[in-house]
Formats: sequence, C-alpha cells, structure tokens
Amino acid sequence: MSKINRENYTKHILVCDDIKPMVEMMKLILESEGYEVSTANSGSEAIDKIQMNKPNLLITNLSMPDMSGWDIVNYVRQNLKLNTLPILIVSGNNEEEFINNEVAGFLCKPVKLDVFVKKVKSILS
Repeated sequence: MSKINRENYTKHILVCDDIKPMVEMMKLILESEGYEVSTANSGSEAIDKIQMNKPNLLITNLSMPDMSGWDIVNYVRQNLKLNTLPILIVSGNNEEEFINNEVAGFLCKPVKLDVFVKKVKSILS
C-alpha cells in the first residue's frame, strides 16, 4: 500500500457486497489510500445510500440476494438518472464480456490488492 494521499479525502466511495468480510477488506484498503468509504451489504441499502449522499465511485458485486449488481446499475442509470456515476464491478462471476459503457470497469475475484487500488485510482483520476 502506498502512503496516504490527502487529495483522496475529497473522494467518496460506496462499496456494496453481501459478503461482509469482502466489504471490510475493500473499505480498509481504500481508507488506507485516503478515500472516504461507506458500505452497503445489499443492493437496496446501496441505493438508499446513493440517494442520501452520491458517491464519486460505486463498487459493487454482481451476485447478491436482494438485487444483482446489474439491477443496481440499471436502477442508478434509469431511475436515479446518475449516468456519470462511475461504477466498478468486483465479482466472482466472470462476466467481463458483458461489460458495456454502463460501467467503468470490471475486476474478477479474487482480486490482487495492487490491481484493485490501481483500478480505483484510474477511474477516479
């Protein structure tokens, strides 16, 4: 991990995954890079949090019990009209071939920490 970048404190990231240890790991990594991070353990919780405080980046899993990651993407784009909100998919489902211009990127679990941080930084730069 790199030293904390104070410029990242102005960047808010929302991490959504139903696997709590995965959410906590991503949160710890991103906070160590200086980002402000909030978390959600379901799609509906993520949507509520986006409506309360729009993040600079949404990171979401695809397979979750209440809503899939694709359902979240569609809701954010169609219902909330947040077409410019960058979304990074981090999933064990290798659906990279289905990625379109609705999302900023895709990483397949298990993801290497340096690759994860590099991807987040490139999306937010």
